[in-house]
Amino acid sequence: MTVLPSQIAATTTLSPLPGDFQVEVSKWSGEIRQNLEFMNKGERVLENVFNAPRRKHADQTSASMAHAIAQMLYPGAPPDSLAPIIQYEKDIVKLRVYIQEQRKADIETATARRAAKDWRKRIIHQGPWNEVDDPLSLEGPPSLPMPVQIGTTEDFAPFFSHLKMGGDDNLMGGEDAEMKLEPYYDTHMIEFGRGVLYADRRMDLCKMVVGPTHIGDLMDSLETNLFTQHFLLGNNIIGPLGANRIARFVDKYPNRMITWYLAGNCIDGESFEILANSLVKSTSVTNVWSKRNPLGPSSVDALFRLITHAQNLRTLDLDQTSIGDAGVARLFSLLADYKPSSPPALRHIYLNACGVGTKAAEQISRYLANDSCTLTSLYMSHNPLGNGAAKTLSIGLKSNKTLERLVMSSGGLKDEGTIQLLASLSSHPALRVLDIGQGYATEDLGMRFNWLTEAIVPSLINVIQTVPTLKYLVLDYTPMSRRGLNEIMNVAVSPNVTAKLLYFFAKPIHPQGSDYESVKDGQEAARLWRLLKTRLEENAAKEYNGIKYQEFLAEEKRWLVSPEDVRHIDSVYRNRDAGMARRGLKILDKLWDDDDDTLEMVKNATE
Repeated sequence: MTVLPSQIAATTTLSPLPGDFQVEVSKWSGEIRQNLEFMNKGERVLENVFNAPRRKHADQTSASMAHAIAQMLYPGAPPDSLAPIIQYEKDIVKLRVYIQEQRKADIETATARRAAKDWRKRIIHQGPWNEVDDPLSLEGPPSLPMPVQIGTTEDFAPFFSHLKMGGDDNLMGGEDAEMKLEPYYDTHMIEFGRGVLYADRRMDLCKMVVGPTHIGDLMDSLETNLFTQHFLLGNNIIGPLGANRIARFVDKYPNRMITWYLAGNCIDGESFEILANSLVKSTSVTNVWSKRNPLGPSSVDALFRLITHAQNLRTLDLDQTSIGDAGVARLFSLLADYKPSSPPALRHIYLNACGVGTKAAEQISRYLANDSCTLTSLYMSHNPLGNGAAKTLSIGLKSNKTLERLVMSSGGLKDEGTIQLLASLSSHPALRVLDIGQGYATEDLGMRFNWLTEAIVPSLINVIQTVPTLKYLVLDYTPMSRRGLNEIMNVAVSPNVTAKLLYFFAKPIHPQGSDYESVKDGQEAARLWRLLKTRLEENAAKEYNGIKYQEFLAEEKRWLVSPEDVRHIDSVYRNRDAGMARRGLKILDKLWDDDDDTLEMVKNATE
């Protein structure tokens, strides 16, 4: 016997229904109710929801069952009301989306588990950095863009036309483009074959590769576009010609752009100087991103002028720009000796993979101790720091009052230098983020992992106990013993501890022993991790108005570790590639073929 939806709607009881049918309805209503409760608590949902009866199923019995389940889940509506089935369908959709996210998290967890094993092997294989027998280059890793091919005129024509007509994030008549929402943030955007505009005024051409061939057309199209304020052109290999073309645009319209994201564009020191001479005329530019451009030490004077004369430049990215230890040393020597009537606007500087060693650390230290120091964020991972640079930096850090973020992952740090570094941070009035862990690209960049043992535990505990602003502490995968880590966690979970941590990550690289003491330490570690997880959740909820911890990890943690300017450089193109690479669906090419002459062409391009 088939039960029709009209028959279900005529009653709010299920007693007239056939026995087997009613059993199924009761079973499904119970399971769906339970899964909704699990979802609301953030717990794991059973995947059988994908088999739940739906109103639009071709099978009439299944469709009828959906109506019956809805009546049982949402009783009290008038007999002819569609409200129960509408609510049922909405909840089923929510559950299905939740399960998709759950599956994604499972994949990421499994990937992380495999990666963790790999991390441990890699760090153990490399061991502590021997600075004498294993010297590293102080010039920094090569500043090469990722391998790409320049697009055609036809590729860019629709997007450039949209820009030239003053277009924003909405379609204009007859355009072949798609309006959608940016993943996660739900910012409205319009996407062409090559090119995206977002409602928050970002223009995104990252990895679309205009090259020197089309940079002129791009800048021409922007002359009549008053919408764009954030210029994202990462890995577009525009070369010196492109830098000159952008400089001419800035000369003409100095205050059009707030953000210039120019990573991976083959801009050398000479062409950067021309660009910097234009950028200093702008009062609107707040962040300039130059990573993976071969600026070299010859760019130091231009960088100093940019920092000291661009009135509102607060974020400067110099990651992997081949400035080298000597270049960074000279830049910070100039900054340390600079005595302006009012300090520069600079707050955040990225010096990752720049070749920073002891010489540069000495001058950075001088600047950090200077009353005119304005830095709140100092990122210097993937550098040959070692004991020498760590000790030298500690001198300036001891007097510093401004720094909020200090990130030194994979700097070849060891106990001796790190103990002195941590001692200098005791009672620091502003530090929120301390990362002395490991960097993902350590081996690709030819750098060395940090090797920190339980010898640093007393110094690290002192930081936790004396720096009330500290919120984020990372050691990553470490040779520290479980007993040493237990001591740190034992302090961090205390309700009376000075630092109210929101995030802590540390994992031992060595497998747990089977002897009594090792097993005991492992059991204690498991207990303390549970307590620490609860403490972190409580601290985050208190800090962010009741936020759930997963929401904190997904959103607020980003702004804890990075300045908000990073939002201005978010790119769907970069994020898609990175996400696929993390899931093993795409391999990101890092090396150019020996017979590929693209870079030579870019370097020598003329108008």
